[in-house]
Amino acid sequence: MRCQFSLSYISVDEVLPQIQTLQRASRLLKAEHQKLVNSIVQERHSKVSFNVSWLEDLYEETVVELLGERVTPLVTNPGRIMLTSSRIYFQPYNNVEVEPVLKLQLSELKYVTKRRYLLRHVGLECLCGSGECMFLVLPSPRERNRLHEAIMAQPQVSLSQDSLEEATLNWLRGDMSNYQYLMLLNFLSDRSFNDIMQYPVMPWVVADYTSSSLDLKHPATFRDLSKPIGALNDERLAFFKERYEQMRGTKFLYGTHYSAPGYVLYYLVRAAPEYLLCLQNGKFDQPNRLFHKISRTWENVNTDHADVKELIPEFYQPPGDFLLNLQNLDLGVRSDGVRVNDVILPPWAKSAEDFTTKLQAALECDYVSSHLHHWIDLVFGYKQRGEEALKADNLFHYLTYEGSFNPEFIRDPEELAAIELQIKEFGQTPKQLFTQPHPRKIVVNKSPAVALVSVDGVVCSNGDTTQGLATTSSSTVSQPLTPHSHPPPSPPLHINSNAPPLPAAAQTPPTNRYDEWIHIDAPPDSRSPAKGSCRDTKCLTLKHIDKVHKEAVSAVGVSHDSKSYFSVSNDKTIKVHTLEDNQLLRSSNISNLPLSSLVILPGSTAVLIGSWDNNVYTYSTEYAAVVNAEYCHHSSVTSLSWRHGTMATGSWDSTVKVWTLPYDPSCHKPEPAELQSELDHDNEVSCIDLDCDALRVASGTVDGYVTVWSIGDEEREYELQAHNDGVTALRFSPGGGRLCTCGGDGIVRVVDPTAKVEVISKRAPEILQCVVWMDGHLVMGGESGDIHVWEAETLCEVSRHKAHSGTVTCLHLSDDGSVLVSGSKDRCVAVWLVKSHADSQKQSS
Repeated sequence: MRCQFSLSYISVDEVLPQIQTLQRASRLLKAEHQKLVNSIVQERHSKVSFNVSWLEDLYEETVVELLGERVTPLVTNPGRIMLTSSRIYFQPYNNVEVEPVLKLQLSELKYVTKRRYLLRHVGLECLCGSGECMFLVLPSPRERNRLHEAIMAQPQVSLSQDSLEEATLNWLRGDMSNYQYLMLLNFLSDRSFNDIMQYPVMPWVVADYTSSSLDLKHPATFRDLSKPIGALNDERLAFFKERYEQMRGTKFLYGTHYSAPGYVLYYLVRAAPEYLLCLQNGKFDQPNRLFHKISRTWENVNTDHADVKELIPEFYQPPGDFLLNLQNLDLGVRSDGVRVNDVILPPWAKSAEDFTTKLQAALECDYVSSHLHHWIDLVFGYKQRGEEALKADNLFHYLTYEGSFNPEFIRDPEELAAIELQIKEFGQTPKQLFTQPHPRKIVVNKSPAVALVSVDGVVCSNGDTTQGLATTSSSTVSQPLTPHSHPPPSPPLHINSNAPPLPAAAQTPPTNRYDEWIHIDAPPDSRSPAKGSCRDTKCLTLKHIDKVHKEAVSAVGVSHDSKSYFSVSNDKTIKVHTLEDNQLLRSSNISNLPLSSLVILPGSTAVLIGSWDNNVYTYSTEYAAVVNAEYCHHSSVTSLSWRHGTMATGSWDSTVKVWTLPYDPSCHKPEPAELQSELDHDNEVSCIDLDCDALRVASGTVDGYVTVWSIGDEEREYELQAHNDGVTALRFSPGGGRLCTCGGDGIVRVVDPTAKVEVISKRAPEILQCVVWMDGHLVMGGESGDIHVWEAETLCEVSRHKAHSGTVTCLHLSDDGSVLVSGSKDRCVAVWLVKSHADSQKQSS
């Protein structure tokens, strides 16, 4: 393609060198390319000086001029900062801002506060009494401090601010409301309405979203404020703790955070849709995942492994317009046919204003007042980090904490960019304000006899009515707050009006679920075919079994030439053995977290490996090393599938992603995966499988649903609740015409996804955890360690084989159908020879 340009306002000689430099940059490796582009940008910026014609007053004296950036939600805009004797100016290098120059008058400043930005002390927030504000980021802490000192030295600037100790005393004696005190703690810990990465955080206090009335005198109404969100559900906490114990390197309980840009905009999608569209690359999230119903959101934060989010201040600010679709946004239709519109409120709320008013009353009631110090300890206090955080089940990923990294010591620009992206998108823990337990607020009854009164549907004591929310302190920080007046008075973000193991519920059947079955305890290789079998059956002969891993085996595979087998494990390693004599060929550590899945690529020279650390790794068998890593999900990768240059990944983050990933065995390093589509689910995805043509992908979730997706148009072709418990395994038949699913309810189903009908189903004698198709048969691994062989058309048992002492977690059949490999929680891998029943009888005779 050839293009010709005619330049009107500049000569070719002036612009050509810049074009040639950019052309050279485009041919460099990514890191070198970014380095060169950054140097070009910095050189151009250094040549731009502040345009003094924009000064408000010709008699203003320049105090200091610096390079910097202005931060607004999701945007940082570079420019020049000018401090004069009368004003602060910001002149952007581009025309993104509405005004060519932004300015604040020094005499109107109410707050000038040092801030963190990306966990570095380089921010400065200036706020005026009129509500105007400016969040600035400087290149280094030294330059930030220089600007702060210069502002504070100006005679027009006279600021006073209560100390944290004084504010705490005001709160303890009742001169400051709970809401005011929490907002002040947010302010002092570097939370800001201007920085969506550090948006103010507020606690869930109410735990009842199903009753017809809200009883603020009953403890069961409230959330346990002594525990973080991630520890409210004992079963989920056990999962986090198990994962923690299996980690290497810097350990953490929660990979997601209680406050992050995605969570803030999840709540504010109706009030600030443009910010969510910016975050989501120009589209709203899938309707099933949008903020739709209060009770459902509360349920999710108590059960979802990737959801531990707290609330934002808007929940405690009547009238609660952020809950209403006042802009008539088209937010789509959920899979149950319900259109997403206004947020569905609990039965005890008549309207959004009523809902936020009652939450406000709940926040200020006696019960919350006497327990709020526990939550302060977790979020702002001594239980926020370190050993105390671990004891309190409150330990997050190390990159969420201040001081976790120093960019000055990171030389690799790609590594630095990846760390900054992690910090931007996955949350930042507030600055620690207290290193000792926070004192408890003593609640004193305001009358000798406590009478229960109803305040518009809220049952509370006569001293807990919403009329009592205003405070009596005369200090600046203790003035009553309105919905748009916070300490500080910066405006809210409103715009113009293994797989990791299944949860225990999916693992353990009721005691008497299988009473109608009789367990056959025959020798493993001598069980006769079941009656009713209609074709030549298959027999498995155990070749060898060895304990090859230190922890449970999570996935196995056979090379395409049937000469070696692969296994990955919760011990974070991949092992490669010869099939013939079981000699160890390769053993490599892949990740700091358990590995969940693997796929052997053509030529058997490379293997795709899914990990609990959210990555998919490409492992070279030639070099015995990882040659590529793709960050694919926001939570653990639970399953992988690859066919004909298409890769599908499933995750605890409730998504299946489909990627273009061609592979040429002759290339030493594969091309990076390119995201093709993202398929959203209501719950965590436990297993997936691509059909033979890679045109459809089937997914199973922990709530028992099975969905078959058309990859080309990202539509659900077929969906059914196949199981009353989690889906443990699913697999397309070799031709793609059938789909077999196994579940935690002990049911095995075979469905025709094209005709959208169930073909046959049957209850198994135990919960089955994995399945493969084998020449008209289904081979399935059970919790007892048995391998079951069933006839696929009739689901009649053909044979049952015993080699493992623990749950069979994975199976893989070789391309030629001659070898089956099984892995188990007993840390062993077994190799089986596959023969037809007729051939076996001939050999015996």
